[in-house]
Amino acid sequence: MSDLGDGSGVKLRNWAGVPVIEFVGELNDAALKKLEIAISSLASAGHYHIVLNLKKAANANLKALESLKNTFETIRKRYGIVDLVAEGYQVRELLRMENLAGLFRINASEAQAIRKIKKLLRLPDEPVAGTSARITE
Repeated sequence: MSDLGDGSGVKLRNWAGVPVIEFVGELNDAALKKLEIAISSLASAGHYHIVLNLKKAANANLKALESLKNTFETIRKRYGIVDLVAEGYQVRELLRMENLAGLFRINASEAQAIRKIKKLLRLPDEPVAGTSARITE
């Protein structure tokens, strides 16, 4: 996890070939910049379907995600989407963000998001701990 010095962090991992970004802590300016860099870097590398897990994000400032509108729009222009994973109480706040309408989908779990992206009939298997998407020689 990339720690931002205030207990917040961004963790990037791979599940069934789909990048998953897990955010923990406060969505302050530094955290939003880190998220923007992570999502933009993934898009530049050709990943246009991204899961962003916000379940551990502080509830008070999810509205700060509106500053990522341009990043979400870049993904949509490339026919991709950011799948947000959120708790029930976070979903209400996310749905009120009219500026971000249509730029992301909301999911109850990472497995549900992966299933939508992969268009699977069943939920994908849980990721195996200690594995990486990197190929080593």
